[in-house]
Amino acid sequence: MFFDKLREGAQGTTSKIILGAIILSFALAGVGSYVTQPARQIAAVVNGDEISAQALENAYSNERARLQSQLGEQFSQLLADPAYVAQIRRSVLEQLIEQRLIDQKIDDLQLRASDEQVRNAIRSLPEFQVDGQFDNERYLQLLSRNNLSPEQLRDSIRQDLNRQMLLNAVVGSAFSLESEAGLLDRLTHQQRSATLVRLPLEQFEASAAVSEEEAKAWYEAHPERFQRPEQVKLNYVLLDAGTVTAADIDEQAIEDYYAANQASYTQPEQRRVAHIMVNKGDDAAEKIDGILSRLNAGEDFAELAETESDDTFTGEKGGELDWMEAGTLDPAFDNAAFALAETGDVSGVVETDFGLHIIKLLEVRPAQVKPLDEVRNSIAERLAQEQAGDDFYQREQRLAELAFEFPDSLDIAAEELGLTIASTDFVAAGELPEQLNDTRVINKAFSVELREQRMNSDIIELDTNQAVVIRVLDYRPAAVRDFAEVKAEATELALQDKAGELAQQAAAELEQAWREGSADNWLSERELNSTRLEQVTRESAQDPALLNALFAMPAPDEEPSLSTVSLVGGDIAVLRLDEVNTPETPSDELALVRQGQSRVQGQRDYLSLINALKAAADIEYRQLDSEDDSFF
Repeated sequence: MFFDKLREGAQGTTSKIILGAIILSFALAGVGSYVTQPARQIAAVVNGDEISAQALENAYSNERARLQSQLGEQFSQLLADPAYVAQIRRSVLEQLIEQRLIDQKIDDLQLRASDEQVRNAIRSLPEFQVDGQFDNERYLQLLSRNNLSPEQLRDSIRQDLNRQMLLNAVVGSAFSLESEAGLLDRLTHQQRSATLVRLPLEQFEASAAVSEEEAKAWYEAHPERFQRPEQVKLNYVLLDAGTVTAADIDEQAIEDYYAANQASYTQPEQRRVAHIMVNKGDDAAEKIDGILSRLNAGEDFAELAETESDDTFTGEKGGELDWMEAGTLDPAFDNAAFALAETGDVSGVVETDFGLHIIKLLEVRPAQVKPLDEVRNSIAERLAQEQAGDDFYQREQRLAELAFEFPDSLDIAAEELGLTIASTDFVAAGELPEQLNDTRVINKAFSVELREQRMNSDIIELDTNQAVVIRVLDYRPAAVRDFAEVKAEATELALQDKAGELAQQAAAELEQAWREGSADNWLSERELNSTRLEQVTRESAQDPALLNALFAMPAPDEEPSLSTVSLVGGDIAVLRLDEVNTPETPSDELALVRQGQSRVQGQRDYLSLINALKAAADIEYRQLDSEDDSFF
């Protein structure tokens, strides 16, 4: 009865109108989802070729990871400055543009690395080598781990080689004139003598004072010095491989593995032979045939090897070689040695790339299989490692599935796999817990995508048999810390600044006193001393700022040559250049200097090529809609 009434109501005019409105709304919503789908974001267009925003983001993440590894905690402080972050982004984008211009030039010139060059480059990559040799299993494993196909790696390597070809063509064509190199060499070995007066900053700090108002004014004038870096608050679950020992492995599993891998535990047949060798030459065949005739006539093999063999090293030992296995020596020699049937048999003449040989079989070790008792422990350890890896892989796959299926929480994944959800307070990139101190985790934790969506990350593989899933709970952008928080630091910096101003004033007074010839009195009144710098070279163990200033000063003339320089640590120094000695002839390093000049000129030529390509290119910079992704 109820369903009959429902069916009748559905046939009415009102119901049809309502149903039609619903269908229309769904249709429009569906069309709208296609019409309003966001367009692919572009960072720049270079001569019609697009550089995607995602390519920029990936390159920026890589550069950020590199700087983090290189600078450590200092980089975290630098990230607090939005201008510094924007500068990195601009620099990365310019590199991508330059790379695209170079690729376009390579296409114009039709430069292309050969397949053989690409193969050799891949095989020589240390990431794919084990014990100095290319390992195909490791190669495939790393490609799979990084979601790369062999074709993608091949194309990437080929492009790198193409770029290197162009770079070598430009840089390799540069040269330096001997006269230019000679002048540079003489300037490099120039010696300078000077008088130095150091004005310690601490002396001026003692006479300076800073009020709270002055400290706050300094704080407001230098907000970049008090930036707090961007921070995130995380939840995460860490998956470690379980511990499986050899004692946990079933005896039957060991026996089955041993039976299935007999070849791995078989020692192949080995032979010990002696040889007489004659180097190839016009009379080599005649000489080796004569030796063979003497052997057939009954002469002793060892004695003939000692007196007649051109292999003098083995000849001293009767021609004896070390134990050998099939396939380890020259094929012709190898085949002849293993064709001998009985101990004492002697071959005919055998020709190899090294010469002509006569071979004698001395001893044979038959092939033998190592007994199970001898290899049981190693098999158990191997199976334990494999089982631990298999267990981890299965748990890792399940963790990835659960983190994806329930993206707004880690609770279900942690409960099913018996993991603990760990949390952090607000932390900067360099302050993550030790287990998460990995560039892959850092890049993901501070990615725009993860912090905006507040969803679980993809599974992140760390060291062997260790993985993590993270979730950004909250994000705090870089900002200036409150004055109350940094009052002591601001006061100290303002004090140093004021002391520096007083030191600069004193340096100007000393320079004037030197010009007037009253420097001795000025130093005596302030209880300061001068120091002589004798025959200083550019390689002398001095403060780098001092050396740069000293060798930038003009040679003294009628007026003294003076300079004030800020030293490492904040002290101020005043220099008076007294003498300049330049060698009259170049040194023995002239050739090296000329090579260095050629390299520098090559780099200049390459930069000129880049600038020329940029000047002739049609480059369009595009700004992204998201504030976090904007770079101009």
